[in-house]
This record gives sequence, structure tokens and C-alpha cells, in this order.
Amino acid sequence: MISPATSIEPTPLYKIRDHVTWSWNYTSLLGTPTAVDVLVSCSVASEMWTLTSNMTFETSVEYVWDSSKEADFVEKPLPEQLCTFIVKDSEAAISAGPSPGQLGTYKGLTFGLYAGKPATAFADWKCTGCSGASSLFDSQALGLAVSMSVITFLSFTWFVAGLELR
Repeated sequence: MISPATSIEPTPLYKIRDHVTWSWNYTSLLGTPTAVDVLVSCSVASEMWTLTSNMTFETSVEYVWDSSKEADFVEKPLPEQLCTFIVKDSEAAISAGPSPGQLGTYKGLTFGLYAGKPATAFADWKCTGCSGASSLFDSQALGLAVSMSVITFLSFTWFVAGLELR
């Protein structure tokens, strides 16, 4: 897998309805398949989507997925979950084990899907960090800090004056 670089971003997140680009290359293949299938599987939803089937085999691939097509499926829309990217030989079963020099089923990329929220007009936008509740918390924290400082000062003064260490 070339992109996304899983060493930099172990679990990439993609917004549903966006275009997602994956690129990969095939190495150490002695026998090349005639075609490959690209699928997305979500174990939580127990669903699988075929992104492309019988894609012509090339040693280096860049695939762009328009996720809006699968998002609009009435019977099984894309969920907001972790999914698995799968590449396999079109002639092999998805559960087929690897054979030496042949293309095995690749399930090494896990990614997350999320649905974006619609844009909010500035007039309707509310700052959650700017509410009155946060100022109450800030005044309580300041009161605690001042009272602890006074207690510390008075107890230290009593300790020094009580032992007459002047």
C-alpha cells in the first residue's frame, strides 16, 4: 500500500460522499492475475461493497473511489464505522489462502468512515467554549487557587512563628 501511508496514519478517516484515493503496487508476483476486485467490508454492519470487479491488472494502481455511490444505496448505505479495504484476484474466493508467487487477498488497510455535519450559518453558530458555564468554572477554579494559597501562607507562617525559627 503506497497511499495512505499506514506508518504515518494508521487508521485514516474518510468523509462519506467524498472521493477517496488509494494507490498500491504489486511486488514479488510470479503469476499475474488477469483481473482484480476491489471491495470494502464492514464487519460491524456485516456488509460488503464491491467498488470494482474485473479491474485490469497493472503493477502500479491508483484507484479513486466516489463514496457517494455506496452512500446512496437504499438497502445498505455506508455506515459510520471502521471498514476494511480488500484487493483480491477476481478468480479467487475472498477466503482463499495465499499461494506462493500468486496474488493473495489483501485486507491490510482498516479505515474509518464518518458523515460530515452540514455547514452552520454564522448567525446560528454558538460557541460552546464561550458559554456562561465555562466562566462559572473559571471563577470556581480561581477561588480554589486563591483559598489554597491563603491556607498555605497562613499555615507556613504559623509553622515558622510557632517554632520560633526567626
